[in-house]
Amino acid sequence: MSLANRETKERTGDAKATVLDLFRLAWRTVLITGGGGAVGLEIARSVLEVGGDVICFDHQDEALQEPWDAAIAVAGEHKSNIWYYQYDVTNTDDLARIMEYALSKTRFPLQGLVTCHGLSAGGPAMDFSLDKVRQLLDVNLTGTFAIAQAAAKVFQQEEVSGSIVFFASMSAHVCNKGVDTAAYNASKAAVVQLARSLAGEWGGRKECPLIRVNTISPGYIRTRQTADTLKEPGMEAQWSGDNMMNRLSFADEYRGAALYLLSDASSFVTGTDLRVDGGHTAW
Repeated sequence: MSLANRETKERTGDAKATVLDLFRLAWRTVLITGGGGAVGLEIARSVLEVGGDVICFDHQDEALQEPWDAAIAVAGEHKSNIWYYQYDVTNTDDLARIMEYALSKTRFPLQGLVTCHGLSAGGPAMDFSLDKVRQLLDVNLTGTFAIAQAAAKVFQQEEVSGSIVFFASMSAHVCNKGVDTAAYNASKAAVVQLARSLAGEWGGRKECPLIRVNTISPGYIRTRQTADTLKEPGMEAQWSGDNMMNRLSFADEYRGAALYLLSDASSFVTGTDLRVDGGHTAW
């Protein structure tokens, strides 16, 4: 993008706002992919608590029951709304249709996107299936690009600013000890670079609203997806010992980071990766 196509955008947020108000998402809708899983629903609950409405997309037919019930309860308590739609991010042919339908139910404009969807797979690189490589890239990279593109078009159509948060991984920055995950690591590194590139395009482009794009790189999370791996002899001790806090993270520990990047509290933050990894990549 040439300098001639750039312009200064007005800041979001108010210098006179209280710190608590900076983190509020009132009168906004946030779309969360992977919104039926543990991390996605923790973030959904947080958005509901600060006044926003939430749309959840996930490839599963239904969300995880217990965290979904908790999110519904929070929505009722704060007079917020949450919707769940079964959608696979690799099905890009249906993306425009499902976006239009989901947004037709909302009362507030879409102004936030969090991509919590992801696919993980491992195995020795010499024998790793190229079809599996393509699948990893299709879900983790192409699916992320497609949903970000769709959200950005909505921001532009509605003439509103927006914040996009991609969940990447510490594996975008380091090689994980004890597991062979070359293709997965590469797919997550691509997500980090995608965010930087989109931030550069959408941060000051003329005829485009202000769209901030950032990433969160989580460390190991104790979820259903990691449960089987952690049962392998010595794996939990190794994963825990690889970070400075000597433990695994929990899904709820990503709420604050996501809320910060979605809200006006991060009004001058874009193109940044926030590592929430217990110091794993800082050794």
